[in-house]
Amino acid sequence: MSQHKSDERQYREYGQSWEIAAALWDGPRTLPEIVDHFHGYIRLLGLFSITRRMEGHHQRMAKRIEEAVEQLTERGWVVREGERYALTPLGREEASKVLADMRRTGALLRKFAQPQTVSQVGLGVHLGLAALKLPAALLSGSVGLLNDATDTLLDGLSSVLVYLGLRFDRERAVNVVLVLLMLGTGGFTFYEAVRRFFVPFEPEVDWFTFVATIMSALVCLALWIYQRYIGLRSGSLALITQSVDSRNHVIVAASVTAGLVASLLRFPLLDTLVGLAVAMLILKSAVELAVETVRSLGEEDVDLSRYQMELAGWYERFRQAQMRDWMLYLVEKQGIETRAELVARARQVLDFNRMPTLRAMGMAQQQSPVDESIEQSLAELFQRGWLTGKEQLAVSDAGRKHLSRRV
Repeated sequence: MSQHKSDERQYREYGQSWEIAAALWDGPRTLPEIVDHFHGYIRLLGLFSITRRMEGHHQRMAKRIEEAVEQLTERGWVVREGERYALTPLGREEASKVLADMRRTGALLRKFAQPQTVSQVGLGVHLGLAALKLPAALLSGSVGLLNDATDTLLDGLSSVLVYLGLRFDRERAVNVVLVLLMLGTGGFTFYEAVRRFFVPFEPEVDWFTFVATIMSALVCLALWIYQRYIGLRSGSLALITQSVDSRNHVIVAASVTAGLVASLLRFPLLDTLVGLAVAMLILKSAVELAVETVRSLGEEDVDLSRYQMELAGWYERFRQAQMRDWMLYLVEKQGIETRAELVARARQVLDFNRMPTLRAMGMAQQQSPVDESIEQSLAELFQRGWLTGKEQLAVSDAGRKHLSRRV
């Protein structure tokens, strides 16, 4: 047990050591600059240290990093040059290992961000889920789960079509087929659900059925987010169509679970109603996507903004609010006096190209979106009346009151 703890502690130490070595890759840095390198990851997530709790956390982090730098000096990775620290040949060799790993990780992330890779992942997921859900549906007799399993099998086929469409630049034609499949699936499930009104059947529920349904919901939730994100990022209507289907599976799984619970309570009619609701949901989604597909065939620009995920929108608003409050904090607490100085400070700390690790991964942001965020934050500060002045800046009473609640 003690050996395990020792190995874990050494892993953490070397992980931090390699990160410090990577921070010095571009040249010597002072201790505060090394600490700021670590804070860059937090800022990348949209978090800024303006609360006392965060400031305390950062002070503890700075202390640990200072101790680690001293250890690296003793280990021969780092040499002190006045107030700055620089890599030795040994330290540079170790830093190159980190950056090589980061480049490999970045290449892997870029691969998973390719629309063709999304379709391949979707195929594997749908085949795996179908192999899980179809036996569970046949054993239990649940019409809701059977409809869901059938739709999952068709989703596997649609993933193959999406891959071929992207590979051979026939995405619009593939999207037509996807919508037709969704309409066909919705029509079939609607027929099965209506038939169960006249041919009643009570599903047999066991633990395997519940496990299959819950696993389907969790996997499809992850797949929905993945497909939607890459679909919006690449502007692929075919991936958007698949993401809608994955979202439907999440709703279906929740509805099927409710139907199975109702069967345990001797109310099997609910399972039939669930099957009917599933069919109507699929048909509704298919009709909406059919309209978008017709527009795309007519060379009309398709507005994909309606498919933006609410969670992504909330996160972007959170990041913007964090930046806005941090800029207000700089003026009130850090002695920033002019607009030019404030913009320059914001541009400096948000320039992630200065971080060798993020640069190696290909995650360093372009400066133009950062500039837009800075200007948007400034505009909001003036609009809310928290910041006054044109070139010489001052925080208003309302701004101080707002900041006191944040700090």
